[in-house]
Amino acid sequence: IKGILLLLIFWTFACSTKHFENNISIENPKKEDLNKFINRKVTFTGKTVNMKLGAVLILENGQRIWMHKMYSWPEGYYDIKNNKEETKTVIVTGILKQKNDLPVFVPNENDSIFRSGIPVPKGTDLRKASHRYLLKSYKWNEI
Repeated sequence: IKGILLLLIFWTFACSTKHFENNISIENPKKEDLNKFINRKVTFTGKTVNMKLGAVLILENGQRIWMHKMYSWPEGYYDIKNNKEETKTVIVTGILKQKNDLPVFVPNENDSIFRSGIPVPKGTDLRKASHRYLLKSYKWNEI
């Protein structure tokens, strides 16, 4: 019975340690550092911002992490009042992914003024410019 009890205690500790090691908290990562954590569970701290393409977490260094399939933060997490942004600081844990799906284009003289997307300078690598990081299967808590 002592052996079984010790085995259960060891197993419980081993499982909880493994779970802890799989979640990586990242503070102010550079873009090249983020590539090391693709498809891994990560935790970021940042400010909540709504953009035309959806909800974004803005890290202290300005890095943007998009929230997969979240088109805006819930009411009270991001507002513009008297021409001033009001955001919340949150901790978000989720699976880090990357995509090349931002709508970028190089404008030319014949473009209509209604062309949608993000204009970039002539000579820009459109694939690189369309890159973004996002979190899937995420949960957040306000600080």
